[in-house]
Amino acid sequence: MAPRSTALTLAILAMFSGMATAATPTSPLAVGQPVRGEITSADAMNWRDGSRSELYAISLAADEGVRFEVTGPLDAQLSLFRDGELVQASAEGPDDASLAVRAPRAGRYVLAVSGRDASAYGPYTLSATAMQVYAGGELAPGATITDWAQSPRTIPLRITEPGMYRIRMASDDFDTVLSLEGEGVSLRSDDSEGSNSMLTTRLAPGIYSLRASGFQDSIDGQYELSVASHALPEGVEPAVDGELVPGREVTALYQGQPVTYRLRLDGRHLLELDMRSNEIDPGLQLLGNGVELEDDDSGERLDARIATVLEPGEYTVRASAFDTGAGVFTLSAALSDVPADAGGGALRVGQPRDARLIGGTSDRYTFSVPRAGDHVVEMSAGEGLDSHLRLFRDGEEIAADDDSGGGLDARIEQHLPAGDYVLEASSLGGGEGGRYRIGVRRR
Repeated sequence: MAPRSTALTLAILAMFSGMATAATPTSPLAVGQPVRGEITSADAMNWRDGSRSELYAISLAADEGVRFEVTGPLDAQLSLFRDGELVQASAEGPDDASLAVRAPRAGRYVLAVSGRDASAYGPYTLSATAMQVYAGGELAPGATITDWAQSPRTIPLRITEPGMYRIRMASDDFDTVLSLEGEGVSLRSDDSEGSNSMLTTRLAPGIYSLRASGFQDSIDGQYELSVASHALPEGVEPAVDGELVPGREVTALYQGQPVTYRLRLDGRHLLELDMRSNEIDPGLQLLGNGVELEDDDSGERLDARIATVLEPGEYTVRASAFDTGAGVFTLSAALSDVPADAGGGALRVGQPRDARLIGGTSDRYTFSVPRAGDHVVEMSAGEGLDSHLRLFRDGEEIAADDDSGGGLDARIEQHLPAGDYVLEASSLGGGEGGRYRIGVRRR
């Protein structure tokens, strides 16, 4: 994911804040003393793009860390100003508005509590909570720090008690990347929570190195880093190699290394394999009996999904995570009957066949070339199916095509030595299924 930019939002906020007058009344705000308020049609406008706002004055020391948070019915936005210039604004989103700030210098600041748009009104509670600001030295479990950096930061972490820990890095300014090294551990998280990063892992006592960075090492702005003890859900243990039984979910803790499961099928079935997680970016591989499939993000959000028709036999399912992340995942395998005209099968050169593709799956065909020569492989389909072909020999892909057959049809023209081949037919991007014709002919 590319880094997020807030430049446009900040420019808009600054433009409108300049329209407010210095005479707009403010209420006092102090750290540790929540206040109640309400946005009404009588409040000042244009502290945020035409919405109504109430203003609060607070004095902050240089490098003082404060978290502002609004709770209650009001759909709110927070903007912090100093001398009429915007310092920072809370992120857009459906949750309660919050803003973590490290004051760039000492002085009087003005916090604008605004409706998220011009029609947002209602009561709210505003709180200002002191935050630990990183000024060097070691971190320990229980710490939450705020920091401002323009280059990757390396921070030592001391663990004194063995246990499960959750380390989280969040920013409204850039796409975070968090790494953990030490005591035989090497973990990295990029997009565990949208563009934020999170590692949930078991740690032994020792000194670890946390590296706070951004996508492609691009870091410019404020971030929050927290380390806390974490209890796993009941029954969840570290993931180990084992057997995946269709219809029975596996929920386990991924700790940065791929986990292998055996999957046995006693008949021909449509397999739907899903790996889901809110803490890591899952990756899946399915291997065995000539099958070599993998997926990263075909499920919801960043989840992984493989759907295909398999013949009887034993297969290997490899569960992993993008960027060697760490966290809890759930893996499941569901089987269903295969329609007679779906799933692939054997092809003969010169004898095309009509078939049906099940949405989100791929069909696999085998065929033999008795003598070397130029051949044409074609897949033509009806409306809504974007044909895609991949041709394999001895487990290696030797050709692939999407639209060379005209329109959305796929066509491969290739000199093929004598031997056995596997042909994979699918809809590009794992889209809708439908009827199609497939064939191999000698040219």
